[in-house]
Amino acid sequence: MVIDKTTGRGCSLSIAGSKTITGKLVADGIVGKPIYRKLRINSQKHYNLFWVVRFKHDENVYVISQKDNELEERTLWIPSFIDPGIWEYAVSRFPDSERLDQGVEKYLLPKMDEYLNSISDTELVSLTRDFLIEHGVINTPICQHTRKTYYFGEDEIYTLDTRPERFPYEGRLKFNIFKIKGETCFNMTVWNKAASRFKAGMTLEECVNIFLQTELVHTPRELSPIDRLVQSIAPPMYERVPGNDNEATFDRIRITVGVPRYLFDSWEALRNEVKRYQPEIYLRVIEEIEQNRQFKKYGVPIGFLKLSNVSLLHDFSIEFILS
Repeated sequence: MVIDKTTGRGCSLSIAGSKTITGKLVADGIVGKPIYRKLRINSQKHYNLFWVVRFKHDENVYVISQKDNELEERTLWIPSFIDPGIWEYAVSRFPDSERLDQGVEKYLLPKMDEYLNSISDTELVSLTRDFLIEHGVINTPICQHTRKTYYFGEDEIYTLDTRPERFPYEGRLKFNIFKIKGETCFNMTVWNKAASRFKAGMTLEECVNIFLQTELVHTPRELSPIDRLVQSIAPPMYERVPGNDNEATFDRIRITVGVPRYLFDSWEALRNEVKRYQPEIYLRVIEEIEQNRQFKKYGVPIGFLKLSNVSLLHDFSIEFILS
C-alpha cells in the first residue's frame, strides 16, 4: 500500500503503523540483535552486519552497521509476527544510522496492506492523539490570528487565550507555534490546513478527526485540445510597406502562435490538428491583438482586420498575417 502523507489519514496510518510495529519489534526482542548482513563493496568475503541498538538517554532505537570479519555466519534475528519474506525485503533496505521506526515506515509498512487496512478510525484517532501529546501539543500555541491565540489546554479542549499574559502577542510568537520536527511520518502542512478548521470548544480528538479528513489537493486542470495546442501567442508585430512613412499607421500585423511538436508523432499529424482548430486559434489571436496596448493606440476597429495568410512554419509555430 502506498501511504499518501499529503493527507491526514496517510499521516495517521504512518504514525500508527511505524510506532506500533516498532514497539512490537522492541517487545519481541530486536534490541541488541543482528538483523541483516551486507557484503562490503569490493569484497568477496567481508560483510557489514546491521544491528538494532539503544543508546543511553535516548528512548529511540537505531539501526547501525559494524564490520563483521568472522568466518562463521551469525544467526540473523527474525520477528515472530511478520512474514519472513516481507521482513527480509524491508530490512535489506534499512539505512545505516537511522531510527528503526523510520525504516519501518519507509520500507516495511508499504508491504503490510492487511495490517494497515485492519486499523480502525478509532485506533487512528487514539494513536494520533497520543503522538501529538507526546510531541507537546498541550499548552502550546497552535495558531494565532488578529492577536488571538488558540491552544489545547490540560483538558485537551481547543481554547482561545483570553488572558494576553499567557501567550503575549509578539512578532516572534510564530517561532513558538506548535511544530513536530524530526518525524518523517507527519506532515505539518496537512496539520496547519486542518488547524484552520479547528474551533474553540472542540476536543483534541475531534480536531484529530478533522486532521484525518484533510487533504492537500493539487488536482491539475484538465486541458482542452485547444489549450494543449496553443502553447503561447507572441506579441503582435506591426509592419509598414515600403513608402509608408506614417508611424501612426500600419499595413499588416504579423503574429505567431507556438504549438507543441512533441505531442505529435509526425509533422502531418500536427498540421492536421492545426487545420482542425484553426478557427478557434484565430479567435485567440484576435483577442490577443484586441487587448494589445499598441493596437489600441492606432484606434483601428478590430473588425477592419482581414486574415491575409496562415502558415505552419518549420520552427513549429503558426504565423498569422492580418491586414
